[in-house]
Amino acid sequence: ILPRLTAIATANNHSTNETRRRDIAMQLFEAYSALSCGFLGEQLIAETMLPGLRSLKVDMEAIAADHQEVVAAMIRDYQNKLEARTVTPSSTDDLKATVMSKIKDTTSKANIGNIFTRKK
Repeated sequence: ILPRLTAIATANNHSTNETRRRDIAMQLFEAYSALSCGFLGEQLIAETMLPGLRSLKVDMEAIAADHQEVVAAMIRDYQNKLEARTVTPSSTDDLKATVMSKIKDTTSKANIGNIFTRKK
């Protein structure tokens, strides 16, 4: 469904019939809003959702400015999700290394209670 919606959104940008363009843009807005409530994989977001939303944003800027800000927020949200997924693995590795070093340090000192002390 998402690749087809992206194709429709891109084609709609070039429509000369303003009434039809507005109707399709509003239907696309509803479809993307509904799809944004579910889980989408990183590949789907990058390859179909974001390009489709960007095309929809162009239509919304020209046709329904009040909806344009919502589409822009959806784009930002998906971009943040992609950025968070690329940052998370290294931070997870850092967290794991920190916890393991704390465990090694405290077990050698035989004081397990120090593992969970807060840094000041």
